[in-house]
Amino acid sequence: MATRLVHLLLARAAEEPDRLALVAGEEEITWGQLGARVRGAARHLADAGVGPNDKVILGTSTSASFVCGYFATHLLGAVALPVDPRIPAGRLGLIADQVNPRAIHLARPLELPGRVIHPIDDLGRAEDAVGQPLPEEAGSPRDADEQTADILFTSGTTGRPKGVVLSHRAIGAAAANINAFLGNGPDDREVVPLPLSHSFGLGRLRCQVLAGGMIVLVDGFTAAGKLFEAMRHWRATGFVFVPAGLKVLFKTTGDSLGEFADTLRWVEIGSAAMPPEDKQRLMRLLPHTRICMHYGLTEASRSAFVEFHAAGERLASIGMPTPGVEIRVVDGSGQARPAGEQGRIVVRSPAAMSEYWNDPEGTAAAFVDGWLITGDVGHQDADGYLYLNAREKDLINVGGREVSPVEIERILEEHPGVAACACVGIPDPQGITGSAVKAYLVAT
Repeated sequence: MATRLVHLLLARAAEEPDRLALVAGEEEITWGQLGARVRGAARHLADAGVGPNDKVILGTSTSASFVCGYFATHLLGAVALPVDPRIPAGRLGLIADQVNPRAIHLARPLELPGRVIHPIDDLGRAEDAVGQPLPEEAGSPRDADEQTADILFTSGTTGRPKGVVLSHRAIGAAAANINAFLGNGPDDREVVPLPLSHSFGLGRLRCQVLAGGMIVLVDGFTAAGKLFEAMRHWRATGFVFVPAGLKVLFKTTGDSLGEFADTLRWVEIGSAAMPPEDKQRLMRLLPHTRICMHYGLTEASRSAFVEFHAAGERLASIGMPTPGVEIRVVDGSGQARPAGEQGRIVVRSPAAMSEYWNDPEGTAAAFVDGWLITGDVGHQDADGYLYLNAREKDLINVGGREVSPVEIERILEEHPGVAACACVGIPDPQGITGSAVKAYLVAT
């Protein structure tokens, strides 16, 4: 992709300044206002010393300030590091020690020795009216696709946060591939109740910037009334969720989602497995909507999609490769396995990560001849539909979040009453998050 997403955003701001781009809480922001606020946030960061290749940690869930700060970071040629708004100080410290950020902006006060933390809202207040070129615009080439755009930290099996490095090429290719499958465009009005600190929610933001549609940010699934109110008010044509969120909606609102059967053109689901009965129920409620569920990982966003109504007897599969993506099932030596035979799933995608941050050994182990090793085991049928059989990784998937048992064990063992502990994944007794963490403790 020759042009960065932030430059597409600014071009759209100049061409269609009065059209709505973003709704977050009570804020309704046009493309023109968003462009001005992104430039204002960039000037704020530049005045604080942020320049090309500097790291900027951004912590929030669904705020306009995050959106401005994220694209402002890219405008300066700096690197964005979105983090969970509830991130513990210890984990934030581990990340900060790895990347040595130039700036940290969070949605809540947090004490971190040796670091100055600023409010995220500082990046959402200023609009740029100066008109002078910003540092990145004045000198750096706009088509440097291989330059790092984001580092997204996941939980490693050792408990040490692992930084997934994504280039501007990768995030642009991911957005283009997803849009090609979903078919979303400038007339879409998408409701997103996902945190932008997560790969799924952040990917939706990028997709709408590329498509030129409107995105409506809603803070989670628990306030179903506000979520449905937003969908009614804006006549949502697109909606995204994780299976755990859908389970919450089913438990609290029954079949009310069916109210939107005539307005929703598509929905996207991802980040965790989905029970077959929930798939069937959703298909019954939305008989004319393209219900699309993705398979992917932070290292290679949305590598495959399955469309429920079109899948027929293959509803249990994770679908076919996304446009522009290749997927193979291979044996231990990297040779392709025949249809129906189990093997390791590998992906080759323009949206794949560049590397793991400051981890050459981990990066080398993640790729074989340009193919990314997903850590998943599965098989393909004769028509190329992919099925997941197992996961090689030890992480516990709780409602779409990868949880490291080592991190939890480390925290529990800090308690004076705990001599030792071990954490394992079990089926969620309430049937909401898919998996839950069970801790076995040895008292002191």
